[in-house]
Amino acid sequence: MKKLMLALTAAAAFTGSAFAADLPARTYSKAPAPIAAVASWTGFWISGGFGYGLMDMDHSVTNSLGSTIFDIGHDNGGRGWLGKVGAGFDYQFMGNFVIGAFADGQFSDIKGNYSFNCPGGCSGPFGFVGQLKNDWSWAAGGRIGYVALPGLLTYVNGGYSQAHFTQVNYLDAALGTATGLVLGSQSRGGYFLGGGTEYAISQIPGLFWKSEYRFADYGNKTNSQLCTVGAVSCGTGGTIHSLDRSHTYEQTATTELVYRFNWGGPVVAKY
Repeated sequence: MKKLMLALTAAAAFTGSAFAADLPARTYSKAPAPIAAVASWTGFWISGGFGYGLMDMDHSVTNSLGSTIFDIGHDNGGRGWLGKVGAGFDYQFMGNFVIGAFADGQFSDIKGNYSFNCPGGCSGPFGFVGQLKNDWSWAAGGRIGYVALPGLLTYVNGGYSQAHFTQVNYLDAALGTATGLVLGSQSRGGYFLGGGTEYAISQIPGLFWKSEYRFADYGNKTNSQLCTVGAVSCGTGGTIHSLDRSHTYEQTATTELVYRFNWGGPVVAKY
């Protein structure tokens, strides 16, 4: 009996070893590393910066009835610094394309001489000169861009803009004395077109450097020029002295820091 048990045990051990030898060797594979999400331009942003602007105004002046031309055409302009703040939302689609909507405001010191002549047609001085200043403006519009590099967006934009211009107090161009003639403050609306780039500052996630050029056309507008009460050299106080018709353009170049609230998005792990 003992011999039978030993024979069966030896047979079982031999069979198991032979079966194991026929099985393929077990292989081991490493789990793939997590794949980080590609940085996304979709999301809200805010910005702030400064820049420089050039203003140009083509204008002509007639009498109060518009029937007599005092100055058939005069080109005045100005220049100066500005500060700018803005906010918007972008959406990335079709791979590298980005569309967005935004609004921004500018506080500026863009100013220059504003003058006209009326030889033989005016009571008082024949030449008037004052200072016109654009002190604030705002804009709202949209943009479309292309992600040229992972951290570089190029874009064009356009929309509606409104600018405010301060009152012009005219002096006698020859004597430099007050005339009592004023062109009242005014707000003018129009369109703008522009373009620029945004570049990621790699040391601070979500922070970008934006550079932009913008051209704004505020259209034609006719405004009354009034003699103030007690004026001597421009006519009777409180009356309309003349009509000023002008077409206003403005160009600005700005540089800003932009912060994107969800730059990069969540990390996606895939195995």
